[in-house]
Amino acid sequence: MGEVDTAPEVAAKVIEDLTALEVDPDKCERLYKAALVQSNSGVTYRMLAKVLGTGKVDLVHYGCDLDADGKPTTKWKIRRILEQAPERFEKELEAIKRGVTDDGEVVQGAWVHDMTGLPDVAAQGKSLDEWSRNMTAEVRKKSS
Repeated sequence: MGEVDTAPEVAAKVIEDLTALEVDPDKCERLYKAALVQSNSGVTYRMLAKVLGTGKVDLVHYGCDLDADGKPTTKWKIRRILEQAPERFEKELEAIKRGVTDDGEVVQGAWVHDMTGLPDVAAQGKSLDEWSRNMTAEVRKKSS
């Protein structure tokens, strides 16, 4: 009969992380705001936005589990929204809260971190990491 080649005909595609929000300062991009929403059952939703050189914002939000450093581990219900007016951040935050209540839960807390006043992307990243770590500790205190 002959040999059978079991190698795939097409190379496997790398799966893009839809929650990654790359910021390129050379394109005048900066971090905008971040938010955490916590339900009474302990479910956490995270949202992050960046400002584009055009003044529009890209947003991403998802349900997630957070490690001790505030880094998301497992993610679900991922929603990515591109090139929106900055006001969309608040509208999406309200939509997340509505989604929590529509699922029969209560919003235990919602926190926003505004990074627009920070001098550069490196300072914004450091501030976001610190805020995420502190908020995760706060959320865990409230849950226990």
